[in-house]
Formats: sequence, C-alpha cells, structure tokens
Amino acid sequence: MSFYLDQQSVSPETGSLGTRFLIYPQVPHLEGYEKPETVWISTPPDEIQAGPADRRMYVIDPLFEKPVYEYPFQPPFVGAAFPPAEAGPDGHFDHLDPSSRQFVSAHVFASLRRILDIWESYLGHEIVWHFSQTYERLEIIPQVNWNNAQSGYGYMEFGTELNDRDAAFPYALNFDVIAHEFGHALIFAEMGTPTVQANRQYFGYHESVSDLIALISLLHFDSVLDRLLRSTRGNLLTMNELNRIAELAGDRQIRTACNDRKMSTVSDAVHDLSKPFTGAIFDTLVELFHRSAMEKNLVDLPDDISHDRLFELGHHEIELINARFAEAFEARAFLLKSTLENARDLLGSAIARSWSTLDPNTLNYAVAGSAIADQFDEMGEKEAGDILMENLEWREIVVRT
Repeated sequence: MSFYLDQQSVSPETGSLGTRFLIYPQVPHLEGYEKPETVWISTPPDEIQAGPADRRMYVIDPLFEKPVYEYPFQPPFVGAAFPPAEAGPDGHFDHLDPSSRQFVSAHVFASLRRILDIWESYLGHEIVWHFSQTYERLEIIPQVNWNNAQSGYGYMEFGTELNDRDAAFPYALNFDVIAHEFGHALIFAEMGTPTVQANRQYFGYHESVSDLIALISLLHFDSVLDRLLRSTRGNLLTMNELNRIAELAGDRQIRTACNDRKMSTVSDAVHDLSKPFTGAIFDTLVELFHRSAMEKNLVDLPDDISHDRLFELGHHEIELINARFAEAFEARAFLLKSTLENARDLLGSAIARSWSTLDPNTLNYAVAGSAIADQFDEMGEKEAGDILMENLEWREIVVRT
C-alpha cells in the first residue's frame, strides 16, 4: 500500500535509498501551486543517470523540432538533444532551477516514476511494460511542438498548452496530464491489448480509469489533501480541487469526476461516454470516506441522508452535512485526512487488482465495475463492493434484481 511506500522513501532516517525531485502537484500557473514540492521516488541515486534515466524509463529532449510519433515512425529518438538533466553532488535532482529546460525533463520523469511506484504498491508486483518484447525502457519526450500529449508503444511525449494569450505551458509540468497518459500504459501492461475490434465502452473505460489513476495519484500529495479538506471543510460532496482531473489555463478543465451523467444521457464520443463510469467510482470514493468518518465517530450524520447522492439531496440536507463536517474538521482534521487516505488506498487497490481479471476483448462497464466490486469482497470490504454496485446501478451501468 502507499503508506508503506511513503514510509520507505520519504526520509533518509528510515534507511531510504530513494531520490529527491521537485514536482508541481498542479500546473504552476494556478494560484496556490506556484512552488514545486519535494517528492521521493524509489530509484536510488546510484541507479539514475543523466536524462534522467533508470532501468525502466529515460528522458531525451530533441534539440530540433521533432514531429510527433506516428506509425511507422517509432522510438528510439537518435537525433541531437539538449543537455540532459543531471543530479547534484548529493545524487538528487531537487537542485534544478524550475525555469530551466532540464527541470522540465526531471519533472516529467519524477512524476511518471512516482506514479509507477504508487500503482506497483497497490498491485504488489513490478509492472512489465506491454511493449517489453520490443523496447526495454519507456522513452519520454518532454517537449514537442503540439497542443496535446500521447502515450504510445514504447513512448510518451508531451506538447504544450496554449492559453487565450498564446502563452505556452508544457504538459510535462502538468501532473494530471502526465498521470492520465501513464494510466493508458498501466492498463495495457496489466490487462493486455485487444486482439479483436473492441467496443466503445472499452475505449471509454481507458479514458475513465486513466482519469481515476490521475485523481488517486494526485491524492498522494500532502498539500493537495490538506488544501482539499481545508477548502471543503471535510465534505467531499462539494466541488473542489479533487474533481479537476486536468487543469488548464484559468479555470477551465478537461473532465470532471463529480458529475451526474448516466448512460442514457451521454453520447458515443469516448470522453463523454467515460463520464458515467468515472462518476460511479468517484461517488464510491466519497461515500467510502464519509461512511468511514461516521464509523470512527469523527462526524455525526443522520443515517437517513448518509446514503443519498449529492444530486438527490435537498438544500436542508446539504447544509446539515456541511455543518457537521465543518465541526469535525475543526476538531479532528488530521483524523479526517487519515480516513481519506485509507479510502484512497482501498479504492486504488481494488481498481489495480481488477485488471488481471478483465479481458480487453469482452470488457464493458458492467463487467469492469463488477470486477472492482469483487476485489473489494476479496479484501474483506464487502460493504465497499455493495456501495460501488449501487452507484453503478444509479448510473444505469448495471441492472440488479
């Protein structure tokens, strides 16, 4: 679990052999996230080369404009490159100037490596790349002239976001976008790739779970947890930072996890189609957190409203929930934070462990959701599985009798 992961890598006093980097939890042009935070990854300093690079992945930053990869043009990149990011005298990378090109390379590497550490801790084993028969390592291109990012066979590359004033912000500094693209590679690695033409829900599942991987990974920043609970006073039913899967310039966002979409209200467009499944999982996270807080007597909510959905609550019920959680936050903020971390890890483990049970050729939302519920049951959390199935039913993903 990620608690164990953090305990092993956060401090030299614990015997950690990890390496320090600086990462922005959200894009640095957002208020409150202007300064990067120190993060440890599990790779020891003596196993990281300039680039950065290790045995799992490497960064190379092309000197001249490189077209985005598209078959038959594939890795490795062999052209001239900018000077790589290098470790300081102590073997760590947290000395780099955030305004430098080398910092961008170090940032995307550390973000991907940290996300890999998190999800390997949930899975309990090392992830083998789905492209391992062709490439030993993942190639990372941190900056290309393209308003997008992509995860492909043996590579990831990141363009730049342009705001309304044509200011450029590298997607390699956007943790949410990095985690989303990495999510596709994780799913391919653990579930495999289809051998026949997959259905639309398979592609919607990829977008949805990649969003959820980004969301759960984001919750491993202490600053994000603290800001989240402080801004909501502990009540996650309100719109907040957690819902903003990929931040862009200003207050725009790509997708929201907190939504009221059902299968009957979405189109076949993949990103739209992904919303009911994402919403069902997000609802489950919120309810796991709320119920656990109640069971630990951290907050007192009437039983008759604790099971209702945000979209079905009246004004009086919402005001009551807000008031009770605000009282709990003032008195027991640290315990609420620990409770949210537990809900995060329980959900992350169930999602990750479900991948090995799924067939990409026959996958649909009902099967994928039931597989996560089964993992809750196997972990001795049957109530969590029941909560998820109720949420899937409300979203019109499953029909239960």
